[in-house]
Amino acid sequence: MSRWFRAAAKSHAPAMVAEEEDRHLQNVEHALLQLLNDDIAEADKILKQQDSSYHHLGRGISSFIASMLGVEKELLKDAAATLQVAENKTWEDMKKAQKEPTAYQSNIYPPGTEYLLCFAISQLTSAICAVLSGSVTEAVKGFYKLRKSYLTLDGIMEIESNYLKQRAASRRNSVASRKDVAVHAASQLTTKTPPTSSYGTSVGGANESDTADEKASIRAPSLYSNATGLDLHLSSTLATRVESKLLDIDPASVGITAHTDIFIHSGTRLCYGILLVVFSMIENPLFSKILYIVGFKGDRERGTRYLWQAARFDNFNSAIAGIALLGYYNGLVGFCDILPTDAGADDDLSAYPRARCNVLLADMRKRYPASKLWKMEEARMHSYNRNLEAAAKILADNSDSNMKQIATINMFEMSLTTMFLHDYELCAKSWIQCSELSSWSPTLYAYMTGGAFLELHRDLKKSDTKAAGEYKEKATEYFRKAPTMAGRQKVMAKQLPFDVYITRKVQKWEERAKAWDVELVDAIGVSPLAEMVYFWGGPKKQGPLQLQKSLDILQWERASHPEKHQDDLDETAIQALLKAAALKNLRKYDEARDLLKSEVLNHDRHEFKGYLKDDWTCPTAHYEMACLAWNEKDLEGVDHKAKVLECEEWLEKTQKWEQYILDTRMSVKITTSLLTIKRHKRIMGW
Repeated sequence: MSRWFRAAAKSHAPAMVAEEEDRHLQNVEHALLQLLNDDIAEADKILKQQDSSYHHLGRGISSFIASMLGVEKELLKDAAATLQVAENKTWEDMKKAQKEPTAYQSNIYPPGTEYLLCFAISQLTSAICAVLSGSVTEAVKGFYKLRKSYLTLDGIMEIESNYLKQRAASRRNSVASRKDVAVHAASQLTTKTPPTSSYGTSVGGANESDTADEKASIRAPSLYSNATGLDLHLSSTLATRVESKLLDIDPASVGITAHTDIFIHSGTRLCYGILLVVFSMIENPLFSKILYIVGFKGDRERGTRYLWQAARFDNFNSAIAGIALLGYYNGLVGFCDILPTDAGADDDLSAYPRARCNVLLADMRKRYPASKLWKMEEARMHSYNRNLEAAAKILADNSDSNMKQIATINMFEMSLTTMFLHDYELCAKSWIQCSELSSWSPTLYAYMTGGAFLELHRDLKKSDTKAAGEYKEKATEYFRKAPTMAGRQKVMAKQLPFDVYITRKVQKWEERAKAWDVELVDAIGVSPLAEMVYFWGGPKKQGPLQLQKSLDILQWERASHPEKHQDDLDETAIQALLKAAALKNLRKYDEARDLLKSEVLNHDRHEFKGYLKDDWTCPTAHYEMACLAWNEKDLEGVDHKAKVLECEEWLEKTQKWEQYILDTRMSVKITTSLLTIKRHKRIMGW
């Protein structure tokens, strides 16, 4: 860290005054919280009032949030420019603060650390903008900045860790002088149920691999008291075991009380936690290689723990940590099928701690009652609990955000939810609105719209030929429109995965229509919308009625030429896979397994490869077999261990599969599933 805190050249700028700088920080935090509470005008007004490092960073973060929520190219460019100014300003103030006696002096961090954190945040957010810009050159620059930000954050964590170790050492000296009392206290406390944090987190059972800063011997106040009222300090061994999770430590008990110290502590954990989680989930081969070269290594368990630590304060860092956590659980982990089911599942922070998420969401809704973000997260929570109707109602009432980007995400969620509900009219309308609000994925929006119109056509083609014909024309229009917009958005100069998938799919239908001498819509077999329901995790969110509807729209008689599709391996495999997914969620495991075995797994994997083939069905069928084994492991009369090992075997086969279309989406599921299996085997002592 010495390179950051070396002496700086003399400057004639006005001296820093700690109280004034802290007021700037509080003003900016208030402004950013107003932004999250949907008061954009007030936030913008406050952020433009001063030119402090905090105000510059606040303006950069405001631009960054706007660009990230909508992922718009122009917004990304503007955010990057604003963040560069903030990066320069915070670096200058960091050097200035280290020599100014009137600047803030912390008992924990070296002078200027607050600006060093701001510098790291500006680099981190700027790096993300660069990676998403679509330019390989900018992305490489972004990874370089990402590395510098990561090392800076790691350095601040090390400073805090050393401080905690020093406190631990002083306490061990105190323990040594009262050894008999400590041993007695240890015997008393180890027989009692450990206390819980404000989010219900148990203090006990820390993993021996926890990092040094988490192993610092610090104690929550609730552990100090016993019947005698003495302030007891246990032996360092017990302290390490019981207190290794800082999530359960009251920051005030370790001296983290000053406003600026809380900002540093929470902000560092927020950024470091996000990086660890994101790095742990990157499955893109190119990204993974770059991360390996620059020395990044993700750690989902540590990352989520740091985010929970950051989420317990009443500040902007805490709010963003809450957004990150709920986004991770409801968006990424909630997308996965194989998650812990044991009694301690809610204590696994890297999986889905449902009770904690409910408490966190309730807390954030209370803090920011006008915020559209938290209402949207509430809708996602309802979806996760298979209450799509409640989710749709919240999203419909939440569509008028003052921030266009939040309105866009809300509409995207509404589009998915109505798709899962099989409300095709509203689904088509919602996807059209998405295309009007955002230019991020026009190909996907058009394709989804076409899929909704196709289902309306199929619903009415026997009862109302005129209306069916109109929907047929609309479906054709949007399906043909979709490929023409592919490639407009790129990441690292590569097309978005769904752009590639959709372009191939429509090309396949076009060639089939020409060969059969039929219209485009009449050449379509299995419902494209049913496929998208599966790709976006719909079966896990649908209730029995929606699952049955999913099965209904997969019937061959809905297609125009069922006899031809039934002789096409691609079509029969897709139908079997989608049916199996619905049956699995209806707990009809035997039926699902029989379908997969008889329609997909009985074929050689090479039969699914070739020109415009849907090569994703065979590896996905292997994954679904793993899900079935996991779901059956706790059934009465079933060999629990055998089912878990069977699940692991199917997952390992899927993990080793060669490249196929949309494999990155499956990779997230497989990685999470294998972590779940590893955890379960450890718990069971296998």
